[in-house]
Amino acid sequence: MSNPNYNFSDPAFVAKYVDKGPPAFVPGHSGLLQAAGVLLAERAPVDGHILIVGAGGGLDTRALATAQPGWRFTGVDPAAQMLGLARVVLGDDINPRVDLIEGGVEAAPEGPFDGATLILVLGLIPDDGSKLNLLREIRRRLRPGAAFVLVDRCDSADNPQFDRNIERYIAYATASGVDPDTLKSANASHRGNASMATAARDEALLAEAGFSDIETFYYAMNWHGWVAYA
Repeated sequence: MSNPNYNFSDPAFVAKYVDKGPPAFVPGHSGLLQAAGVLLAERAPVDGHILIVGAGGGLDTRALATAQPGWRFTGVDPAAQMLGLARVVLGDDINPRVDLIEGGVEAAPEGPFDGATLILVLGLIPDDGSKLNLLREIRRRLRPGAAFVLVDRCDSADNPQFDRNIERYIAYATASGVDPDTLKSANASHRGNASMATAARDEALLAEAGFSDIETFYYAMNWHGWVAYA
């Protein structure tokens, strides 16, 4: 890997991602993933096959695979470098149970899968029909009644509290020990992200995509988590 920003052979780089990546920005990240595993396991068999949409980095898959040693996973992500990181994070014990595919959800097998996750991804997808299409493509790959876990950062630029919410987001990451350069990049990225939607919009999209029994199971600052069923 020639890109110094993705030096997966450097244990310090991998450790920084594991400690100062999503866990440093998302309150209660480890508990969130633990809860996701519990909710998926309510409907998935002990030898279930789970679809991870946005599998780059590998933290979600690692947490679920550790909690459920009988599960297999198919993960898709359009970023090849992040999939490379996922392979390192998953390690030799978990990788044999995981098939990682470069691409969007359309690249995933038809299934049917016994559960699926979309964690910290939907807010990056434009709400021009693309969010709805993504959710529909996930749902049609699930067996009837299977659980789907969605976690998203929800907000909109026309919210009067938008600036305050961004400041809280950065303050949490600062308190988590994130370095100033990463904070600056995260601040600019979130302020310039026109794809974020409100929690009400995400719930409406879930329903329109055909999911039922939509239930909030996680809320922290502007992060929201739902479980819904195919």
